[in-house]
Amino acid sequence: MAGVGLHLLARGARTALAGPVAVLNAVTTLAEAAAAIPRLAASLDRLAEVGASLESLAEAAPSLARIGDAAREVGRLADTAEALPRVAEDLERLAAVAPALEHLAEAVEDLRGLSRVVPALEEVGPAVGPLRDTLQSLTPLAETVAQMSIAIETLNATVSPLQGTAERLGRFVDRLPQSRRPPRRPGSNPA
Repeated sequence: MAGVGLHLLARGARTALAGPVAVLNAVTTLAEAAAAIPRLAASLDRLAEVGASLESLAEAAPSLARIGDAAREVGRLADTAEALPRVAEDLERLAAVAPALEHLAEAVEDLRGLSRVVPALEEVGPAVGPLRDTLQSLTPLAETVAQMSIAIETLNATVSPLQGTAERLGRFVDRLPQSRRPPRRPGSNPA
């Protein structure tokens, strides 16, 4: 039982000491807080010194908001600036085709005139099909005529030298005594 008594005695002592330990802990915390008071006072003094600056900043809040808006606009300008090389390339391509665009602008009146011709072309359109068929059927004829032209040129080149010989032979035959043809007059063309 002596062990139980000691145990009860220790528990009672702990309970009896719990109050003063709590007080001691509270006093320690208060002492630490008291030591921090001079630092807090110094911080408050510094805040008081910048109080005027804080008031100026509060008055500048609308200006700061406008600066924020301007910063967003500057961001958009930066995005636009990134697109400038592409825009420059597009402008260079436009400059390259500018003469063609000028010609197109000059041709607008001609195009308007062509639009007035379109109804007439639509009326002529049905006749184009048969004409195309006729043209296709004439193509072999044109090729044949071209071949005949070549043959005629070859024949002419061959016959031309013989013509002079035939004329001389004809004059010789006319001089023969048994010739039945009447003599030819100079400058006349034999038929």
